[in-house]
Amino acid sequence: MKIRQSIWSIKTVFVILAFIPVLALILIAVNLVLHSTLAISTLGTGLFSNSFSPSGESGVTARDMHYGMLPALWGTFLVTLISILIAFPVSLTLAILANDFSTGFLNSIIRWITGVLAGIPPIIYALMGSTFFLWFFWQKFAGQGLSAANLPPPNMLPSDESCTLLGGLMLGLLLIPFMTPLLDDALRGVPNSFKEASLSLGATRWHTLRSVTIPLAQPGIMSSLLLGILTALGESIIVAYAIGFSAKTLPSPLFDVLERTAPLTSTIAGLAGGGFSRSSVIGPVGQSVASVMGLLLLITAFALLGISLYLQRRLKKRLTQ
Repeated sequence: MKIRQSIWSIKTVFVILAFIPVLALILIAVNLVLHSTLAISTLGTGLFSNSFSPSGESGVTARDMHYGMLPALWGTFLVTLISILIAFPVSLTLAILANDFSTGFLNSIIRWITGVLAGIPPIIYALMGSTFFLWFFWQKFAGQGLSAANLPPPNMLPSDESCTLLGGLMLGLLLIPFMTPLLDDALRGVPNSFKEASLSLGATRWHTLRSVTIPLAQPGIMSSLLLGILTALGESIIVAYAIGFSAKTLPSPLFDVLERTAPLTSTIAGLAGGGFSRSSVIGPVGQSVASVMGLLLLITAFALLGISLYLQRRLKKRLTQ
């Protein structure tokens, strides 16, 4: 009887612990919905306009306030796209080198370096943005010479000349050590017997990688890619420091990554954290708009998770047939 009671108590504790993340998610969703009602009822379709000028910015009067989220939505897409286009190929290459083309200690070196880089806080990558900006973006894209007269102070990011490309690049550097171990595990999950069978039939290592290893590792690769996208969507400190806190209008042309088009995360930080101005406080409508943006990010995360689970099931069914 005592043994059964102990087992029941342990199971109860485990159930409670497992329910804590579910409860936290429910509370987050309810909180965002409740705090979004003011913005939805006040602004309506104006939330998706192409004009963003919150009251906390200098020179903006109450009559000129606009909270259109379309520029921030597009900025989120651009920053995520740039970071994934940089991080995914590099991470996949490092994972392939560590698994299928490692030479001696190369495997250990790659995993050690990525492990060290993964432990660096995001703020360090954000601070690196000033170096990239001053010595590369400023002279290459901003059309300015590197002289003491026109260089901005090294700690004055974001400036008017910083751009979406800079934020995507810094975010990509953060994602590389995050995605590489995930892709490494996905490739290591392919049984060696499949690779050995392919090599024994006369296939080269490249052909085995292309026709056996990567197809069998597709579910794991898909999960790694999804986690990288979700990380890029949720990162705020790097993009806030490299790009800024707001995207006033859509860039022209749309894929102009040399414009400053801040994503949703840094815009939320500007609205909820007072990033637009130290002297003025965003009003209740601005705070509510930040909740709407957070709710959109949460819905996007759920949608991506659903799409990923569906694709993984399709891939697993196709591989088992």
